[in-house]
Amino acid sequence: MIHDHLRGVRDFQQFTAPGLRPELARLAREGQSPSQLFITCADSRLVPNVITSSGPGDLFTVRNVGNLVSQPGASQPDDSAAAAIEYAVDVLEVSTVVVCGHSGCGAMQSLLRGAHRREGQAGTPLTRWLRHGQDSLQRVRHAPARIRGSALSEDPLERLCLTNVAQQLDNLRAHASVRRALDSGRLRLTGLYFDFATAQAYRLARNGRTFSPVRPRLAPAA
Repeated sequence: MIHDHLRGVRDFQQFTAPGLRPELARLAREGQSPSQLFITCADSRLVPNVITSSGPGDLFTVRNVGNLVSQPGASQPDDSAAAAIEYAVDVLEVSTVVVCGHSGCGAMQSLLRGAHRREGQAGTPLTRWLRHGQDSLQRVRHAPARIRGSALSEDPLERLCLTNVAQQLDNLRAHASVRRALDSGRLRLTGLYFDFATAQAYRLARNGRTFSPVRPRLAPAA
């Protein structure tokens, strides 16, 4: 019996690879030049290339539990995420950095339940990682982000999921490479939130407090 991942690879080789081969060959010759650094959660339900209608070479993607960005100088800094940010901004020179959260995030649920405070001072790898979300917990108490007119914003978990996106954008601004690129005007930051139940994406306004739905472009009149 073929394992699921091998079945998928076989299907890719048979049906998808022939169509992708010319573009992948071009990328192999020319190297990557993505326009976006896309920071999102490791949640298996979220597929960045699907919700952004993008393909090979378009997104430089960082995925972790809770789409968290550790701040420089944190007591337990994360060099993996920081290295990816520095590489994307300084070497690849992306023009946009996106932080994308989502509904029903298990990491945010764990934060609400206090998982980051468990297991003693040392903690486990997961509880230590979740400590990078403590600023989001503090922020949601005094400056929660909301979707205007949506009941999602009334749910404590979803309110934290939304607010976490805004907080991670602030954490990004503390990174030297991001700060330099923002000051020079060659980089912009964008916050997104994806609701699984409705397959609806929302974009964070510049005020860092309000999300609005991303609407389809209207087709030109015949």
